[in-house]
Amino acid sequence: MVRCIASPVTTRAIPPFFLVGNPRSGTKLLRELLNVSPDIWMSDGESHFIPKYTRRVARFGDLVDRDNFRRLTDALRGTRVFWHWKRRGINLDTAEWYDACPRHDWPGVIEGLFRCIHRYEIPNPRLPFDQIVWGDKTPVYMREIPLLAELFPHARFVHILRDPRDCCLSTETAWGNAPVRTAAEWADRTRRCRAAGQALGPGRYLELRYEDLTVDVRKELGRVFDFLGVPTPADAGKLFRVPENLGTAKGQTQVVAGNAAKWKQKMAPDLRRTIEGLTGDLLETYRYEREYPELPVRTLPAAELLAYRLRDAWFQLRFRRKELGSWSAAVRFLMAR
Repeated sequence: MVRCIASPVTTRAIPPFFLVGNPRSGTKLLRELLNVSPDIWMSDGESHFIPKYTRRVARFGDLVDRDNFRRLTDALRGTRVFWHWKRRGINLDTAEWYDACPRHDWPGVIEGLFRCIHRYEIPNPRLPFDQIVWGDKTPVYMREIPLLAELFPHARFVHILRDPRDCCLSTETAWGNAPVRTAAEWADRTRRCRAAGQALGPGRYLELRYEDLTVDVRKELGRVFDFLGVPTPADAGKLFRVPENLGTAKGQTQVVAGNAAKWKQKMAPDLRRTIEGLTGDLLETYRYEREYPELPVRTLPAAELLAYRLRDAWFQLRFRRKELGSWSAAVRFLMAR
C-alpha cells in the first residue's frame, strides 16, 4: 500500500512555500497553526493570480520601467485578493511596492508584494521579513505545482488532504456545492498534485492528512516544521488567528479533535457509493476506509461535470450576494481572479 509522502528535509526552506489542498480540507487551519511560529508567515489572503499572470506577464514589458510596473500592478489590483486586503484596510501604494521588490522581474514583484503585505498584517513582527520563511495558502494551486516550481526553483509545497466524503459534506454545508462535483474535482486535483509532487521529490513536496493532524497535532506539525527547516515552537498546536468562518468549525479557537468520518452518519448510501466510484483508488492510496473495494473507478463525463459547475455557480452567486449585499458586488467578486 502506498503511504503519504514524507520528507527528511532539515535545511531551511528558501521562500516562498505553498500550502495547497482541496477546499474544506483544513488549509486555513494548517495556515494558522504554522503562523504561530516566529519563523513562518502566510497572509490570510489567497493570491490566486500568480499562475494567470505568470502566463501573461511578458506583455507588460520590462518591469524596471515604472510605467510598465504600474500597468501590471493596476491589473493585479483588480484580482480578488486585493479586494480581500482592501476590506481589511490594506491599501498598497505603488511606489512602496516598487521599492520593496528585491528585483524587478516577475518573482521579484511577487516577493515585493508579500513584503508589503507582511508590514500591514504584522506591524510588530517577531522577526524581520528577510529572516522568515513566507508562504502563500491558495488551495487551488494544486493544479499549478509544475508552473510554480519553475517560477520559484526552490519553492516547497505542503499538501493537506481530507477524506473526500467529508470534503463533500463540508462544501455542501458551506456553499451548497453538489457532492458529486466536489468528489470528481477532488480526485482530479489530488491526482495532478500527487504526480507533480512525486516529480519534485520529498525535498520539495510533503503530504499530510487532516485526520492525522486533528488526532496528533504536535506530531503532524512537527513534520511540517521539519520539512520547512524551522524549529517546532513550544506552543505548537495553538492557533495564530481564528481560521474558520464557515461550517461546523466556525469560530473555533483550537483544533477540533475527532472531526472526521462524518460521512458515515450524514451521507446516504447511494451517494457514498457514487463518491467511492470516483475516488476509490485514492482512498486506498491515502489509507481511507472503502465500503465498496470491488467498485471500479470512473471519471465523471464532461457534460455532467459542466452541469454541476453551472448549478454550483448559481449557488455561489447567491452566497456572495448575501455576504456582500448586492448582485453586482457578488458578480464582481466572482469575476475577479
